[in-house]
Amino acid sequence: MKKYMDVFPAILKIAPPGSITDINSFTLRGDAPKGTRRLDRCRAVYMGETLRVVVDSPEGPKMVFQEKVFEHLSEKKTHWIRTESGKVFVIEKDNNCGCGSRLRSWNPYGNHIYSNQEPE
Repeated sequence: MKKYMDVFPAILKIAPPGSITDINSFTLRGDAPKGTRRLDRCRAVYMGETLRVVVDSPEGPKMVFQEKVFEHLSEKKTHWIRTESGKVFVIEKDNNCGCGSRLRSWNPYGNHIYSNQEPE
């Protein structure tokens, strides 16, 4: 499975479906369509065909969003994603370090351990 993006700590904004036509005009700062939400201290992973957004909770990493990606653009350290339902995301790396978060050690790639040695 190909990894296109893995941002931690991430800061992102989510615009409702149909509110943005040109996705790379959507920014973290400035005006945003009504119904736009902001999320920080999270981890955003776009792998395979799916965008996953995970936050840290008292019980550990908790997935708050998962959906198939329809369109993805990136420029420098900014990513724009339109999902299958039409939501538009702008995602950037947060300047904070994310210290103390369990999201740094969360493994979004599955529980597979590969080895080049023969099993005993």
